[in-house]
Amino acid sequence: MMGAPEFLSGSARGTLPAHMDGPGGRRAVALVVHDDGVVLTVGDVRRTYVWSEVAHVWHANDMDGEADDGLVITEWRHELLLEFTDGTVVNSLLADSPVVTPESAFRTGRLSSSPPSVIAPLMQRVIAPVTELHLARAKATLAGGGQVEFGPLTAMADGLHHGDKKIPWHTITSCRYGFVIFHEDEDELGAMLRMEYAVDGGAHGFPFAWLRIPALDVPDLDVLVRLVDENRS
Repeated sequence: MMGAPEFLSGSARGTLPAHMDGPGGRRAVALVVHDDGVVLTVGDVRRTYVWSEVAHVWHANDMDGEADDGLVITEWRHELLLEFTDGTVVNSLLADSPVVTPESAFRTGRLSSSPPSVIAPLMQRVIAPVTELHLARAKATLAGGGQVEFGPLTAMADGLHHGDKKIPWHTITSCRYGFVIFHEDEDELGAMLRMEYAVDGGAHGFPFAWLRIPALDVPDLDVLVRLVDENRS
């Protein structure tokens, strides 16, 4: 929103270093998070966006690590991607301070304690208000007989559609965002939308099926989770 009034100076909650990719390559930018939106600084240009001007939001966590002389050094990474209604796309990928864990403890699935993240709460100040706005829009769209796209999933009045599969709301027993660090099945690792739903004649006789989709493939993931929670009961 070019030329928009500035947010109140006291409403700034922090700054997220970020970047934009374009024809000229990658450019470093800054996102100042306010109570009512963000201010994007690109070079000498400042753009003000209120929450209603965020078209989509993606977010995920990851963990990076390396072994060194009997120790494992890990760091949590937080990624936030915003697409605004004017087509601008901004990505922020930041890491918490490294954590050092004895390799013997790490192999049992334990990590040394670390101070609370300062990055995650600031990103959540963006995700939470945008989710509330998009949830209200999605509910109105479904009530009017429309559909809402969440990447590979489509929400409709009768449930979710994934490819040629129809997943009625009432069959979904669990739907959440989750990050898995340790698992014998590599397909379970990482940040995923994780869903379980009831089926007849499931694989190996199980009465349930499971869906795993990388979190960054699902725009507005938190909206989808909330829709499922409200419609499956």
